[in-house]
Amino acid sequence: TVTAGIVSAKQRDTGEFLPLLQTDVAINPGNSGGPLINMRGEVVGINSQIFTTSGGYNGISFAIPIDEAMNVQQQLRSSGRVIRGRIGVGIEGVSKEVAEAIGLGAPPRGALVNSVEKDGPAAKSGLEPGDVILRFDGRAIERSSDLPRIVGGTKPGTNSTLTVFRKGAQRELK
Repeated sequence: TVTAGIVSAKQRDTGEFLPLLQTDVAINPGNSGGPLINMRGEVVGINSQIFTTSGGYNGISFAIPIDEAMNVQQQLRSSGRVIRGRIGVGIEGVSKEVAEAIGLGAPPRGALVNSVEKDGPAAKSGLEPGDVILRFDGRAIERSSDLPRIVGGTKPGTNSTLTVFRKGAQRELK
């Protein structure tokens, strides 16, 4: 069967490693995995789940962006598994109040470090709880959810640069 729908959000933040495409396409619970196709006939995503309050197919649905699906496919073919980078931190969002209190300014941005894994990559770099990560390898961290996605897409063992805000000043960590 084929259903028509509208993509209502291109980077829906679900707190996972990747932003999903949000649509109103009907996906029956337990029946996902079909392609999400644009008006030009190009596959732009893989339908993966639906949020519904009735238990039926009506609600908002989500698709994995095709670029991410192709990346996973390539890794599975080449190594038999998916490998993601990690730095070993616990993070949370930077609220307006926190940004003002620490002198970060407006608008609030970055990922506030609330814990650092002992002997992990972040600890070895000198990252500390209370630091705000503003950039990872030159890529801006606008929201805390940006950090796991960027880090997850980095090959393990890569020497990366963090720009952090600590005690009123920015500093670079390797």
